[in-house]
Amino acid sequence: MNGESDIVEVKVVTGQARYVDARTETLFIDGQEWMSAGPLCECPEDAILERDLLGPSDFASLLESFLKEHRGKKVRFVYEDEEANEE
Repeated sequence: MNGESDIVEVKVVTGQARYVDARTETLFIDGQEWMSAGPLCECPEDAILERDLLGPSDFASLLESFLKEHRGKKVRFVYEDEEANEE
């Protein structure tokens, strides 16, 4: 939780994929991870829609739940880059 009960924080964190020159994105709502996306070339068998990926119906359900749970609250959108890991 972000400590301000009247404000919901929606954060998108952009990172770098491990083995290819591509980015990843993770969506957090009040600090809880809700969904993430990365390049399919790292695991081609995951390219089947909604096997490990979220599809449009999942997003619609997430949005509906979000609006019901946080009715009347302000929303703060945050976009940041993931910290680079040096290996």
